[in-house]
Amino acid sequence: MIVILLIAATAIVSIMAFSNSQLFYRLALSYYDVVERRQFYRLLAHIFVHGSWGHLLINMLVFYSFGSAVANIFESMHYMDLIRFPNLQFLALYLGGGITAGLFSLLLRRERSIPSVGASGGVAALVFTSIFFDPWARIYIFGLVPLPGIILGAAYLAYSWYMGKKNRDNIDHYAHFAGAVYGFFYPLLIDYHLAYHFVNQLFQLH
Repeated sequence: MIVILLIAATAIVSIMAFSNSQLFYRLALSYYDVVERRQFYRLLAHIFVHGSWGHLLINMLVFYSFGSAVANIFESMHYMDLIRFPNLQFLALYLGGGITAGLFSLLLRRERSIPSVGASGGVAALVFTSIFFDPWARIYIFGLVPLPGIILGAAYLAYSWYMGKKNRDNIDHYAHFAGAVYGFFYPLLIDYHLAYHFVNQLFQLH
């Protein structure tokens, strides 16, 4: 349910912003507005805004797939008395990933005049949390080429950092990198003993 509600909220806000540029720029993340004008709400608001239909659809498809998987993991952990309030944990992961991505973007992006929008940082956090719990699970690139999550994740981090440094496009690669790192380490904030689970899964220990 939490996944569907977040998708609905994101779709509604994004579609409204498509035809209302004033709303778009009021919610978008920008260096001047956050740092100079202290409009800190943008760190959260920008997660729910997207620049195009393609941007929205891709993010929401990935969000639905990995968000559902992570929500199920948290529910299972709740039933095993490992965590309390699984929905709040999910929100802390997803929204925390988006906020962390936004902060990292503000620090490192060279082109600060271009506003940043989208759920990519939070979505990356969900993907990398799923990798943490099952590092060898196969993730399909473009729905065709399967690669183990841990390998694809490492390649994704390297690519995001490289493209962020090159700064050749208007994609916020640093935000993607930060969201992914946040998501990978988030389970340790729940319980640092989960590090043993990751090591066991990674090296196929029994």
